[in-house]
Amino acid sequence: MKKKERQVIIKRLFAEHRIESQEELMNLLKQENVTATQATISRDMREMNIAKTYAKNGRPYYSIFESKERNLEDKIAFSMYEYLKAITQVEFMVVVHTAGNGADVIANYLDEMELPEIAGTIAGFDILLIITPSKAAAEAVVRRLNHYIEGYEIGTSLFKDEPQV
Repeated sequence: MKKKERQVIIKRLFAEHRIESQEELMNLLKQENVTATQATISRDMREMNIAKTYAKNGRPYYSIFESKERNLEDKIAFSMYEYLKAITQVEFMVVVHTAGNGADVIANYLDEMELPEIAGTIAGFDILLIITPSKAAAEAVVRRLNHYIEGYEIGTSLFKDEPQV
């Protein structure tokens, strides 16, 4: 099956079901006679802008974000507005304390941005560790994160002249 056909089926499944894990998605795809590896499905999910979010009861599920790539920073800003408790720099690392379930949401967006000043992220339930190659890079990350916090207003974009999609 071609990628485009598989992604059409994935989009339909997300419209019909609340999908809580990649394993659940894989099972639904099998029921549709779609065979694909976990790596292929992960790639499809990235390309289709599918990311983990949380229901009010705290249960994780995946959702398709229809917005364009330029709004990735807006997603991080909103997530930080929702979850952030504290940011602490420790030499070449940045520790971000969040409300429950917030660390991996922010980490996923930062990972997707592929920023050169971030070597990697490790997310737990409420703590995100951002590893950078240097103290200067960590300082740049802290500035960026603070920009998201200071510049975010609900319903507006960080990109001042562009409407939020």
